[in-house]
Amino acid sequence: MKRGLVVLAALALVMLGCRAGSAAPPLASDLVRPSLHAESAGGTLWTDLHLAIAPGWHIYWKNPGDSGLPTEIDWTLPPGFSAGAIQWPVPERFSQGGVANYGYTGGTDLLVKLTAPAGLAADAKPPIAATVKYLVCSEICIPGEARVSLDLAAGNGAPDPAEAARFAEARAKLPLAAPFAAQFLVDTEGLRLIVPAAAIGNIGNAKGEFFPDADNAIDHSADEKVEHRDGGLQLVLKKATGPTAAVPATLSGVLVLRGADGVAHGYLVSATRVAAASVTAAGGPLGSWQAVLFAFIGGLILNLMPCVFPILSLKVLSFAAADAEKRHHHGIAYAAGVVLSFAALGGALIALREGGAAIGWGFQLQSPLVVALLAYLMLAMGLSLSGVAEFGAGFAGVGGGLAERRGLVGAFFTGVLATVVATPCTAPFMGAALGFALVAPAGLALAIFVALGAGMAAPMLAASLVHGAARLLPRPGPWMATLKQVLAFALYGTAAWLVWVLIQEVGPDGSLMALFGLVAVGFAVWVYGRTRFATAGTRYLGGGLAGLGLAGALGLAAMLTPSAGKTPLASDGLPYEAFTPARLAALNADHKPVFVNLTAAWCLTCIVNERVTLDRDAVRDALAAHHVVALKGDWTRQDPEIAQFLQSFGRSGVPLYLLYDGSGTATVLPQILTEAGIIDAVGKL
Repeated sequence: MKRGLVVLAALALVMLGCRAGSAAPPLASDLVRPSLHAESAGGTLWTDLHLAIAPGWHIYWKNPGDSGLPTEIDWTLPPGFSAGAIQWPVPERFSQGGVANYGYTGGTDLLVKLTAPAGLAADAKPPIAATVKYLVCSEICIPGEARVSLDLAAGNGAPDPAEAARFAEARAKLPLAAPFAAQFLVDTEGLRLIVPAAAIGNIGNAKGEFFPDADNAIDHSADEKVEHRDGGLQLVLKKATGPTAAVPATLSGVLVLRGADGVAHGYLVSATRVAAASVTAAGGPLGSWQAVLFAFIGGLILNLMPCVFPILSLKVLSFAAADAEKRHHHGIAYAAGVVLSFAALGGALIALREGGAAIGWGFQLQSPLVVALLAYLMLAMGLSLSGVAEFGAGFAGVGGGLAERRGLVGAFFTGVLATVVATPCTAPFMGAALGFALVAPAGLALAIFVALGAGMAAPMLAASLVHGAARLLPRPGPWMATLKQVLAFALYGTAAWLVWVLIQEVGPDGSLMALFGLVAVGFAVWVYGRTRFATAGTRYLGGGLAGLGLAGALGLAAMLTPSAGKTPLASDGLPYEAFTPARLAALNADHKPVFVNLTAAWCLTCIVNERVTLDRDAVRDALAAHHVVALKGDWTRQDPEIAQFLQSFGRSGVPLYLLYDGSGTATVLPQILTEAGIIDAVGKL
């Protein structure tokens, strides 16, 4: 209705000008000169409708704003051909007399992809034509129409060199699929579009501008207010008014970020609506106290995860055997070990971030040396619990010297060890807070890591300090020896998992050294257990042999290096391609739906999701039915591209699951997947 009135008003202005005897208005054909161009490469056909616009005049974007009409293309194609949607370049904003419009000046290029019928001859040159309808405006508006045509070279050869530069320049003006998740909320000021810090990147003093797809969401003529928060941006957009105004469930459009140099970066965004109190760290306004609270809650949940159980259960055993005073001391020492370890890991991440490194949570498990040492440690602890060599419970079965200090040092290092092995389990519960920590100021980031440690340590600390908690613990007895031996198998299982992770990092040949290292550790523990109560000479000999075994294991671990090249993709239910940002961008440019799975071998949640959900026939069939391309990015080893991509979505670790709908808009899927949830999301494409 509004756009029809605009056309009538434009015609009325032209007629009034003629009747008044004034100079005749210019012809639309003199103001806009269209020309049609084609590009053919590898069977892919693209056309470029170039519109040369006279100085002082403009035409309109797909959403013209307060007035105007978008350019339309009515194709005349040979049988079997079809035309895709117009690829609109980043528009400009025009404001005059309280009216704001979106469009183009000087000239623009509208790219359209053509689909040819199967079996088209390589030397065919089918004729194509199009009727172009546009509205060109300055102080008056003039509707225009033109006919353009060409013979389309549909061969499979290289692009015409004469047209290559034209199409390259046209594509450079298109908005990119946003590699970050935007959100918006509704408050008293209007619609608040939240742009995460990761989107700003190296754009100094960034300013933002938003062009909405819908013409009834915001007041186009109102000035946008830009606020800088938590390293990101928030654009405050005044809500539209009138009978057709509506707040959308998803705020889609083009976000333009400009730095101090004036260079514009355009992104296609589809911001999901959130409540003011539930905005995630990817959006930026997650309050400091909320981030700390989420971290604490996530730490509490970690106590239930399989990564932590084998270590934590040993401390419960020592609590059951200790008197009240020792329990208090052990609980405090354990809590100190957990909190300080999380603070140390957080400090290392912050230092690396400040140094410009692209790194994320769980980075220590991307080091083959660290993974090998953890596997050695788990094996040694398991052998101790199995009775091969009793090291004492002070260090959860590691280091007899530590156990002699009334167990406090042992309790402390139990907390350290629990922290190190807990990190693969944090992502499903800590995605928002950890992602926020990696872009927040250093002080707040460190507080988040400390809160995570405090949450993990809280249950054990409470059990050691709260009066009467001892009654909840079973009485010491022979059952403890049996349970210790049973728990050894949990540690053996953890060691086996770590060796499997190591194989993904160093390859089969490299992992052979680690396996021999495990043999050396087993030998050292066995020798120590056989000789520790022998005569002095035998004891010294046994200690020396045990030391040689440990030294050999450490030497083999130090020789481990990541294998060259990418980790081979697992042969599972989905036909994955390797993920790279460039491949994703290419698929988005071709308007193909894409499922992105960012994973790692040390991520237990990732493994469970793949085995339980993604490998199912129903999920595979659903993706195939909708022609979804599956990309897998393996972050088992350090990969700066994946790390930066994760951070652009406000994430610090894996898993991350994304579903692109073919227009370049990404939906962030839950970190704990269900078969029904995946099928439902794919069905909405």
